Amino acid sequence: MRTIFEAVRLIDGIAEAARDDVDVAVEDERIVSVDRHDDGRVRGPGETVVDGRGRTLLPGLIDAHAHYTFDPTEGSVAAIARRSDAEIVLAAAGHAALALRAGVTTARGAGSIRNLEVVLRDAIAAGHVPGPRLVVAGTAVGITGGHGFAFGLEADGPEALVRATRRVVRDGADVVKVVASEAAMLTTTGLAPGRMVHGAPELTEDELRAIVETAAELRVRVMSHAQDGESVRRSAAAGVDSVEHAWLADRGVMEALASSGAYLVPTLIVTDVNRTLPGLTAVQRERQTFIERHHRASTEAAIELGIPLATGTDTGEVGVTADMVWREVALLHDHGASPMAAVKAATSAAARLLGIDVEVGTVEPGRQADLLLVDGDPLADLRRLASPVLVMQAGQRRR
Repeated sequence: MRTIFEAVRLIDGIAEAARDDVDVAVEDERIVSVDRHDDGRVRGPGETVVDGRGRTLLPGLIDAHAHYTFDPTEGSVAAIARRSDAEIVLAAAGHAALALRAGVTTARGAGSIRNLEVVLRDAIAAGHVPGPRLVVAGTAVGITGGHGFAFGLEADGPEALVRATRRVVRDGADVVKVVASEAAMLTTTGLAPGRMVHGAPELTEDELRAIVETAAELRVRVMSHAQDGESVRRSAAAGVDSVEHAWLADRGVMEALASSGAYLVPTLIVTDVNRTLPGLTAVQRERQTFIERHHRASTEAAIELGIPLATGTDTGEVGVTADMVWREVALLHDHGASPMAAVKAATSAAARLLGIDVEVGTVEPGRQADLLLVDGDPLADLRRLASPVLVMQAGQRRR
């Protein structure tokens, strides 16, 4: 089976500019050639030709922070946990299918109730349900009674956290998710109604370092939920691979993060969606303005400092649906990233963070044929990413 994307504008995830009038050939699940278009080239029998004139081809999108087993209409993880495993996984399969139709061909699961991300990952890999290929945390790791207790493994002190890290990897985790701080969002889950939380640290630097060292021995990476400045600083000092959110971190902390080499997954979409949630009280609106102002500043500092970025939606948070990666790309641009840098955050840069860049994230011979075709030029209007003409995953047309 051979498919030719003919005469497309190509964003390959590598170059700093798009290339016009390019042919990309796919055979079975791989990209086999990327060549200058030739009107005189004779097509062989059985080849499928996709007309790319006036369209742009780019790598499939990556969501580096997704919770498909959560419910974007329900703010309480405890309420979701009362559902059966079958109910949760079936709903998660629907979220995953929505993401795939929107051009998300790969995602990183950021923790789930009862390790059900692992079930979803394996069902997708086996071809039982459609969805992005998943790299999953399965079960988060955090302190007793901390922010992640409803979807995580609770442990306290370096020795216990070493055991917890080994356990989640034993149980199928591809990446270790640590909950290094409280949450700071308006719809904080798992806490008593009305309790104000500020993203304060929940893990010490020694505890974080024990997790990171253990994960390295097990050859997996570490993603750290960290929302205030001190939790980000501790995460960076401990050597995590990525910090998630960093909403309330100031510039000095972001400079420390830049020095560490860790990625930032800012999840801008959450505060953007929270702005328009119905029924907010005056206190909540004031809190939203405070969080959003600091979140914008931390992300802008990260972009100015050259911190590597990857897109993550935190889908599963109230109002955040699995098809919103394109909107996260646009928000990165709104906060100072160039259109190409924003697209790379959702393609090649995110693939490097996940450790799968030898397979996906770029359009070049030998890579998996994860491809997104859109009308027009998304570098001129990133909203074009919201309406893909065609989605291909490992050579199979998914839309």
